[in-house]
Amino acid sequence: DTGGWAATYGGTGNDLASSIHETRDGGYIVAGSTNSFGARKADAWVLKLRPDGTVEWQKTYGGLEDDGALSICQTSDGGYVVAGGTRSFGAGKKDCWVLKLRADGTVEWQKTYGGAGEELATCIQQTVDGGYILVGSTWWRDKTWVLKLRADGTVEWQWTYWGNAQHIQQTGDGG
Repeated sequence: DTGGWAATYGGTGNDLASSIHETRDGGYIVAGSTNSFGARKADAWVLKLRPDGTVEWQKTYGGLEDDGALSICQTSDGGYVVAGGTRSFGAGKKDCWVLKLRADGTVEWQKTYGGAGEELATCIQQTVDGGYILVGSTWWRDKTWVLKLRADGTVEWQWTYWGNAQHIQQTGDGG
């Protein structure tokens, strides 16, 4: 016995885990999308697992159109920040979507970012100043969009770059 475990989660629809991280309590936080639970079409889906893989809680987030989560991390206050895309909320066809969750999965705040086209957030991390760094793509699909968010989700700065980046992380020098 190696002490490991394996488990499946979901229902009768299409369910997908996109991001998983170990939490400070030795459990795990998982984010993705589900067609088995939620409002109507795909919804963002977050599961908090105990160290043995059993579900502590799970919640769906979204509206009547397709929504999903691609990245999650635990925040310094014990909650979580989730990033992905939404067709239910925002200004365009699809917008970047960020949710700040409390430790029990209830929504502290949520915001969308984007314009009339299609944007999608692929990675989010908390920064040392308590804010967040987010990377995604713009509707041009060949541009990477980087947003630095304050702790309340307002945009501190943003840049677009040619190419396609999927991940981002703060460096030791604060960059």
